[in-house]
Formats: sequence, C-alpha cells, structure tokens
Amino acid sequence: MNQKVLRTLSVASIRMDSNVARNGRLIDIVDIQWREEKLPNEAIAVPAAELPDPEPDNSNPQETLREQEQKWTDLALNRIHRTVPTAHTS
Repeated sequence: MNQKVLRTLSVASIRMDSNVARNGRLIDIVDIQWREEKLPNEAIAVPAAELPDPEPDNSNPQETLREQEQKWTDLALNRIHRTVPTAHTS
C-alpha cells in the first residue's frame, strides 16, 4: 500500500505544463455559446515578422519572415561582407 502512495506522489510531482489539472470549477463559466464565439480576423493583431512572406520567390510560403531571417543567420551569410578575401601576390 505504501508503494501506491509513493507512486502517486511521484507522478504528480512530474506534472508538466502541457498536462491539464481539471478540478471542475470552470465548467459553469465556459458554456457552449461562449466556446462557439469567434473573434473577427481584423481584431487579431499579428506582428509583421510572424506573417508569411507576401512575395515568396523560392522559399517555403508557409515560413514567416522571422524564420527566413533565422536561416540566413544559421548559415552565417549575414557576415559575408565582413570577410572579403584578399589576393596574395607571390
């Protein structure tokens, strides 16, 4: 019996943010009508960096501008202009 108690405590102690702890208090606050309400798209503010590229040339049209900029940083292409090779004369 003591093992069951310890096992229950250890599972409860590793609860993650993605696990919902339901205690039933919000059942009366949230009803079906409230859940079915939709916010108009004009009322949703989305930062420009999070929007998809309006003119995707060869890139993925689903990627945001921020994700595309991150690719350039990952490749270190933002430092190309700093390291200019010089010709050595022998």
